[in-house]
Amino acid sequence: MKRWHRWCCGAAVAALGTAWAQSDSSQQASLWVEPRIGLSVTATDNARLQAGQQQSEQTLEVTPGVRVVANQARVKGFFDYNLSGLYRMQDTGGDKLQHRLNTSAQINAIDNWAFVDASATVSQQLISAFGPVAGSSTTNANQAQTATYRVSPSVRGQFPYGVKYDARYNVQGTKTKSNARGDSDTQGWAGRLSRQVGSAGWSLSADQQEVDYDSGRTTESSTVTGRFSYAWSPQWITGLTIGRESNDLLTPDNTKKSYSNYGVDLIWRPSARTTLSAGVNDRYFGRGHNLSFEHRAARTVVRVSDVRDVSTSPNANVNATLGTLYDLLDALYVTLEPDPVKRAQLVQADLQSWGLPGDLLVSQSFLVSQATLQRRQQLSVLMTARRGTFTVSYARGHSSRLLNNLTLGDDFDSTSQIKTNTLSFLYAHRLTPVTSANASYALQRSEGDLDTQRNSQYTLTLGITTQLGRRTSGSVQVRRLHSNSGLNPYSESALVGNILHRF
Repeated sequence: MKRWHRWCCGAAVAALGTAWAQSDSSQQASLWVEPRIGLSVTATDNARLQAGQQQSEQTLEVTPGVRVVANQARVKGFFDYNLSGLYRMQDTGGDKLQHRLNTSAQINAIDNWAFVDASATVSQQLISAFGPVAGSSTTNANQAQTATYRVSPSVRGQFPYGVKYDARYNVQGTKTKSNARGDSDTQGWAGRLSRQVGSAGWSLSADQQEVDYDSGRTTESSTVTGRFSYAWSPQWITGLTIGRESNDLLTPDNTKKSYSNYGVDLIWRPSARTTLSAGVNDRYFGRGHNLSFEHRAARTVVRVSDVRDVSTSPNANVNATLGTLYDLLDALYVTLEPDPVKRAQLVQADLQSWGLPGDLLVSQSFLVSQATLQRRQQLSVLMTARRGTFTVSYARGHSSRLLNNLTLGDDFDSTSQIKTNTLSFLYAHRLTPVTSANASYALQRSEGDLDTQRNSQYTLTLGITTQLGRRTSGSVQVRRLHSNSGLNPYSESALVGNILHRF
């Protein structure tokens, strides 16, 4: 299977290069490329985030990077990459390089018929849900660099009588530098036929997927589903689904079993700024659901989601994003600036002037080596004013393994379920046209079956950012972290200075 993965990745890169070269400039294609370089100095009193063995450290970090946003006839997407070189003066962890990548693109390979969707991420992921969560990312032993990718070529078009078709092949995978967790590779295909007749519509879809866990077993699943929808008005759409699926996720001997599935869904769009979608279904793992809500006002964005489903590729989080805060500002400005390239420049300028991290995430996932049943609930609110911005984010998760008799080297070897909660507040205020102050507070909790599997941690930061030049900014931040853990209670105080220049 891995040769197929390499072939698909190579084909995607070739298609991207060809499509970019063939972009039609007459369609007002736009492209934004911005190189940058950052310098960061950190002084911490507990580099290893341990109790009773605190060791101070001073870290120098040099980070060149580049951001590309494309809105071309053949290519639409973004590419953001950082390479950090770390030097530790007290040698608490050894010098090393760290990569960070977020990229996503849709390639129009053959005249609106054949497409390639490609995305990839490289980030620091938590190894265990019960270990240190934050602090000095350069020395946290509970983090591992994790790379994920997804390549999905597809064709779409229309048969006679208005029947539309969509066929897709998907390959994705994940690789982590932690020996405590296994990698996984996924491949599969999906096809769909659909037709809309007035207010009524129908679709028939089928898919198949195979997941290969390096530290576990290979799983297979396939599904056939039919759906009927009806638009009662432009604002209200309802749907009914019924189908059959088979998999070996609930059988330890890899025997495939078949199950019926059915469900109902609803979409409500009272205005162009507000969307509510909800669905519930009965499947092989029980009752599943998917709820999402988004509302955009002149200065406010609210997002709510609640999902219960099985994650067969739990480490392959290849839905590349530039961060929760970046996405919220992007949604706020979508009416003000519809062009994605100009909007990206607008969002980046505001984040830079406020001194806010655009790659801020609501919650971090942890590495596992098997399929899991997950319930995820998230709330994000962004409010802006003339001189400031305020963000509140909340995330709650409940994960459990599908089979209780597997030992795969992850957290589920010692617990049947993992509960996580994250609450964060962030406020930034512009003091002068070139200087801003910001403050943030984050509370993170995780809990397993055992009393020793309890972790509660808060992080408080205060900072100030100022423009040192037209394209150069500097910031100073104070951080205080405290963790109440059954096995390793610890605290950390740190002072961080940053200089960033954008070319």
